[in-house]
Formats: sequence, structure tokens, C-alpha cells
Amino acid sequence: AMSRWHFPSLRLLPFALAAMADDAGFVDISEEQDGGLLKKILVEGSGEETPTPGSDVQVHYVGTLQADGSKFDSSRDRGDRFKFEVGVGQVIRGWDVGICTMKKGEKAVLRAKSHYGYGDRGSPPTIPGGATLDFEVELFEWREKVKEPDEMSAEERSSHASKQKDIGNAAFKAQDWASAVEAYDEGARYITHGQFGPPGGHGNGHSHGGMPCSGDRGGGDEEEEVPPLSDEDKTVAIALLTNCAMARLKQGDFDLAKFDCGRALELDPKNVKALFRRGKAKMALGEHDAAGADAALILEVEPDSKDADLLRKQAEVEKKRAKQKEKAMCSKMFG
Repeated sequence: AMSRWHFPSLRLLPFALAAMADDAGFVDISEEQDGGLLKKILVEGSGEETPTPGSDVQVHYVGTLQADGSKFDSSRDRGDRFKFEVGVGQVIRGWDVGICTMKKGEKAVLRAKSHYGYGDRGSPPTIPGGATLDFEVELFEWREKVKEPDEMSAEERSSHASKQKDIGNAAFKAQDWASAVEAYDEGARYITHGQFGPPGGHGNGHSHGGMPCSGDRGGGDEEEEVPPLSDEDKTVAIALLTNCAMARLKQGDFDLAKFDCGRALELDPKNVKALFRRGKAKMALGEHDAAGADAALILEVEPDSKDADLLRKQAEVEKKRAKQKEKAMCSKMFG
């Protein structure tokens, strides 16, 4: 008798084709290259940089079961971006590996098999054991963990400060004053470390990536001797402080603008930008005599400065106006 031939593969062909179509556009990004973690880019990100492990990232995500497409979690439904430290085990392995491959602004689907997701146990009641999960993830931004200034060499502090200056300049150009202040202030804090007396002298309550400092670094009360700034680093420090002051003026934060200029003037007592911006801050604070004094200091350095001459005249006008106002108030009260 003729043997009977069975072709089970033909019966399964529609399912196999559907699975292949479903995986179209995905790339295997698993560490083992075993198909455990696939990625499909929906919207390309910008630049070449990707988050490094330990970075604080901000994302939106929608999680669905691959088997039936049912949604089990979504930050978009809650309305708040999800913030966490990537690459350190705070989230499932599929996220730790997958998000570290994404660029800023990128939107992608991460398809995680159970060993990149919730394993054989799942996460009852919404995620069954052994489930393959699809996460549509959009990466907005991240902040890399940075060592504290006293953990860096002078060269490292200088490099970090220059990077922050570039970030601040880009934010200033985009008129994002808050981000500009944050970057300039960060750069200034690093490059001027140990230059203004006790550590933290510049500080205005910083926290790096939401993580508090550990405090005890085994140094006791003895502070490491910090050498004076090189001419090049001093130039960067003054630029950071005066740029920060300018961004603060734009924000209307006149006291801190005055403070930043004061710090710049400790490094270069005749710096015209620092004197002028401090004068503008003092004018806004109603300190007309002091603003006039800063204008006079500029005119000693640059006798033909029209800006300084205008500031001096404005200070005189405002001083007179304030006196007249005071006089009018007195006559109302006692007249």
C-alpha cells in the first residue's frame, strides 16, 4: 500500500505568514541575538546620542499583549511622562536594553519575549506568564548621571562646563530661558569648584538627576586643594556666569542675576558684561545709585561706551523719579 503523506506545514502556513508579516520592520536588538527583543522604529529620532545606563529618562509608552493587542498599561492615558533610571534594573530588561538604543524624539515599538519581559510568572492579572509584549515607546529626553565636582579632575570639570555652555547657548537661542539658566548654572558650579571659598558657595539648591549627593566620600573635614583657574577656564567661567545672568534677567530673576555678575567680577573685576548686566539687575531692583556706580566703572574701562552712558543717565532719571514719588506720597500723607 502507498504510504499516506501529510503536510502539516501547509495547514500552519497562514499562521507562519501572519507571524512573518507581524514581525516585518523589526530588528533583533537582543543581547543574545535570539529574537528575545525586537525593535521597529516608527518615528526617527534626532542626533546620534543615545542614553547611557544610569541616565534619567522621560518617556511615554503604551503596553499591549502581542497575542491579542489588548492594552495593559499606558502612561499616555495617565497624562504624565514616565521618568526612571534606565539600564540599572528599575524596569524590565526589554526596556533597559531597548531604550538605550533610542535617540532623542524617537518613537519605536519594543517587542519583548517573556525573558525580556515578566518571565514565566507574568504580572497577574493583566500579563499572563510567558507573554510576548509590545511597547510603543517615545523617548523625550534624558539626563546622564554626572560625577560631583569634587570627584572630577580639573580637566573633567572644564570639559563638563564647556558642554553645559553649549547646551545653554542653544537653549538661549531658542529663548528657553529656564533651560539656559539650568545649563549655565550647572557649568559655572563645576568650573568654579573651590574658587569661591567653601564648597557649594555658588549653589542655589542643585540636585543632579533627582539623586541626592551621598555626602560621605571619606574625606573628613579636609578639603582637597583646588588650583587657581587657568586663563582659558577663567574665560569659560566668566562667560557661563554672565550668560546665566542675562538669562536670569530675561526671566525677571534680578537678585540671582546680580549674584552671578558678582561672582564673575570676583574673577575679573573690570569685566564690562558683568558690570553692565549687574547694573541692569540693580536698576530693576530699584537700586539706582548702585546701578549708576556700575555704569561709572564701565566708563572707566570704556569711556566711549554708549550703553554705559545710557545706563548712567537712566539711573539718574529713575533716582529723581523715585524721589518725586516719595515727595508726593509725603505731601499726601501730611499735606
